[in-house]
Amino acid sequence: QVEGVAYLSSFLWKSQNLGLWSQPRGKNLLDSGAPFYETYRTSDGKFMAVGAIEPQFYKQLIKGLGLNLDELPAQMSFSDWPEMKKKFASIFAQKTQAEWCSIFDSADACVTPVLSFNDAASHQHNKDRSSFIKNDQGEISPRPAPVLSRTPAVPSRKRDPFIGEHTEEILLEYGFTKQEIAKLYSDKAIEFKNPKANL
Repeated sequence: QVEGVAYLSSFLWKSQNLGLWSQPRGKNLLDSGAPFYETYRTSDGKFMAVGAIEPQFYKQLIKGLGLNLDELPAQMSFSDWPEMKKKFASIFAQKTQAEWCSIFDSADACVTPVLSFNDAASHQHNKDRSSFIKNDQGEISPRPAPVLSRTPAVPSRKRDPFIGEHTEEILLEYGFTKQEIAKLYSDKAIEFKNPKANL
């Protein structure tokens, strides 16, 4: 698992030599250094996420912000990034998240709202795709993914088990004796929880 995580970071390691990840923390392309790869606060205290790296997306970002591309420094002018971030922040602070969504929803600008858990579950895109489900206690969670056409997952609508709820029955199923289970419990190696006792 550690090797998997290390391998996933290959881009960061390789991009040091390209000059994309050679600056101090917070000054690089993908760690909030770039004005076009950042989150910005809106007038209602919410946030918009911006990931407009490619030039075609950046062009749409600039248009949505009401700026003129010809009057701005080059997108990859690193020395201008701090000032551009201030400019973008000032503009994003002038409208609500909903207003920015109405501007960017139809644009291919890689600008999206940062949503709360509840807002994400009730977002129209997620509702249309049934991306979230409710269990029998009304708790919301993501639906299993990927959604396969021939063998789709059938999500459980039962509540999640309590920690220790099934400990004894599982250990008995795997051949532990009641005495061994009692010893594990007294040694605090396992935990029991009887949900009925809490009712």
